Amino acid sequence: MARKKAVRRENGRGTVEKTNSKKNPFKAKVPVGTKIDKNGKTQAVYKTLGTFPTREEAENALADFSRTPYDITNSVKTFADLYEAWSKYYFSTLKGDSSMRTVTSAYAYCSGLYDMPVRKIGPGHIRDAMEQGYVILTTGKDKGQKRYASINTQERIKSMCNLMFDYALERRIVLTNPARAFKIGNLLNEIQKKSKGKIPFTQEQVNELWKYVDDIPWVDMVLIAMYTGFRPQEVAILETKNIFLDENKIIGGIKTDNGRDRVVPIHPAIKSLVEKRFIQATERYHSDRLFNDPKGQQSTKMTYDMYRGRFMNVMKEMGFKGLTPHCTRHTFSTQAKRCGMDAGIRKRIMGHSLDKDVTE
Repeated sequence: MARKKAVRRENGRGTVEKTNSKKNPFKAKVPVGTKIDKNGKTQAVYKTLGTFPTREEAENALADFSRTPYDITNSVKTFADLYEAWSKYYFSTLKGDSSMRTVTSAYAYCSGLYDMPVRKIGPGHIRDAMEQGYVILTTGKDKGQKRYASINTQERIKSMCNLMFDYALERRIVLTNPARAFKIGNLLNEIQKKSKGKIPFTQEQVNELWKYVDDIPWVDMVLIAMYTGFRPQEVAILETKNIFLDENKIIGGIKTDNGRDRVVPIHPAIKSLVEKRFIQATERYHSDRLFNDPKGQQSTKMTYDMYRGRFMNVMKEMGFKGLTPHCTRHTFSTQAKRCGMDAGIRKRIMGHSLDKDVTE
């Protein structure tokens, strides 16, 4: 049976035509340009906006498109398409491989979004990816098991989606940015209430770490993280060029304007640990990273995933339960408060934004 003639709309705002589909028999199409036919006449070129079960829904879709048009000709259709297009652009703006690995690691947890049309993704879908996303481990004793996103990884997923949908919004691929419809702080507070990662090390546990610092691999790295207040990822990628032993300071940090390239003092307790790692990096491994592992599968240079694995090995060896890499940072903050450190100084060291009433 022949299809019915398309219903024309005014001012080139599209048409609705009948299809042979039983489920969605109405197709909404919008003009995207013109072409010259074989007779030399100008002919409109249409793209399908969607198929619908009723004519009314198709007409409404055209009306919505007319009010808030987007680029229907763009090849980006799914979340995976958007990531591919955005990452090519975004990676070209980055300085190092570590930042790229941060993004690719976060993206790996978003497989549930890969095939979803970008214009149908809402805030709830992104939250689900953050809270329920996982990767399948390919190495180690837990090979084949699921690893769910940690709090830090969930934060990176949110940041990645913010930027991806900003990119899509600027190019009229989507009409709104669903990732920016909720705040990460509120979400992380909800997550942390369920998480063991907000607890600090006890003083007894800190003492135990010092007791075995020369006997158990990577205990020194845990202590350096604890006494500097750096985020786990920030510790993992510390560069030797930013270690100033004579001046007792480290320059490091990522993520925010307040956190990026901040000056952190080297506590006297960890001075020898930092110095030992510095000598190893520069003289033995000829590396630009402070932490290196010759047993690394991809490279000797430490990454966040490598850091996390070695941190958890230390916790297992020490018999510590319920502690995550972020607990070292929480320990720094807790101890700094107990010692009476000025709140403004503590925030500067940790890379937090300063309250308006805090003066130097």
